Amino acid sequence: MNLFGSYDVVVTGAGSSGIVAAIRAAREGARTLLLEGTGFLGGLITGGRLTKPTGLINSKIFHEMLDRCVGYKGADGRIRESYWGKYTGTFDAEVMQRVIIEMVEEAGVEVLLRANVIETVMKDGAMHGLLIRTKSGESLVLAKAFVDASGDGDVAALAGADFMLGREGDGLTQPITSYFRVLNVDVPALIADCEANRADMWEVVYPKEAGNRNEDYAMAVLLTGFQQRIKDKVAEGFDWIIPKDHITMKTGLIPGEISVNVTRFQGNGLDDRDLSRAEIEIRKQAYCAFDFLQRYVKGFENAIFLEVAPKLGVRETRRVTGQYVLTEADVRGNRRFEDAIGLCNSPVDVHEPGGSRAIMDHVGVGYGIPYRCMVPLKVDNLLVAGRCISVDEIAFGSTRNVPACTMTGEAAAIAASLAAKRGVATSTVGAAEVQGRLRELGVWLGTPGEAVPDVLKQAS
Repeated sequence: MNLFGSYDVVVTGAGSSGIVAAIRAAREGARTLLLEGTGFLGGLITGGRLTKPTGLINSKIFHEMLDRCVGYKGADGRIRESYWGKYTGTFDAEVMQRVIIEMVEEAGVEVLLRANVIETVMKDGAMHGLLIRTKSGESLVLAKAFVDASGDGDVAALAGADFMLGREGDGLTQPITSYFRVLNVDVPALIADCEANRADMWEVVYPKEAGNRNEDYAMAVLLTGFQQRIKDKVAEGFDWIIPKDHITMKTGLIPGEISVNVTRFQGNGLDDRDLSRAEIEIRKQAYCAFDFLQRYVKGFENAIFLEVAPKLGVRETRRVTGQYVLTEADVRGNRRFEDAIGLCNSPVDVHEPGGSRAIMDHVGVGYGIPYRCMVPLKVDNLLVAGRCISVDEIAFGSTRNVPACTMTGEAAAIAASLAAKRGVATSTVGAAEVQGRLRELGVWLGTPGEAVPDVLKQAS
């Protein structure tokens, strides 16, 4: 077997959690390898065009990423507020890609793209290596500690970790989606349409000081609604093929650019046939939605369909069972934990499995994410980060979002780098040590008695 290399920390998956984890591990002094199955870095925040964090950013690495995007004039870093709570800015996907490349290289992270993990190397319940497959063939990667930031919990599952999948009863997961982007939209006319039909809109967020130019609204508009309009036009004969009853859209960096979130495909994100069908059906749905917007929503009359996001938006797959399972009651009850590694205010965002509805519930000042949610049962030398952490199906509606993904990525990297530095198993690293480093960095932890950040004091 070809030995690709030996490392202190190996991070699998280069989405938001994996990027943050790899940069943090390298900055902590660990020789770090970042493995990614696609040909680009960033996952959904770049290839998926998921450019608006749903909640306040609490990861220091991701804060820096966003600040650098602002420096390139490719982000709006201001804190804004929706009906579901406060969130940190928006950014352009390609500018974010540029920033990620810069920061990964500056940190000294080794990156291997188009690399898939096919097997784990285990000894006495602890992970010591990964078998990967690339264009060059199969190779062995050895490390002292591993972070599974794959989103799907692939590495943990291969290692034999227990996991949860879907909702209790029928096992259905939240549907798959993809953004699509449109150019040449008359944004002032669109906003005027939404205001004229305010009863049909759940949210209409835009800078009130803006004028009549598209430039005034770049990266600053968030619209959700159109439910009654869809219902009325379907009754009149429009062929709406999308199993979703509302539309969300946001403006991008290019004046007149709109990203639309409306597509929905019910399938298993771990099934090859379902994923292939999703790629095709979602494009058909995007064309349908574009036709609808051009005909029935002002501002879209001269719009140009630009693209469907190249990375499929798989919302939910495995949730790796850890030492603690974060619950809906914990999230809605703003619970604090002694071992919390991050305060999260992301809403409970659940797209109905098998249905057309969605909920977006405010969680107030937020809840703490326990370190134990990142520590899988039965497998040592492995931590999980991102959307595959240990949570129940409703709590997942909050933790699957970028703020929690990046917080868990940073905490997992600190723990993994500590274990590697000492040459010990990750199970020997205590939450208190990780918290101590996070406090030094200025992260809000979500522990009992911790002061509520000023930015959240007005949250209800």
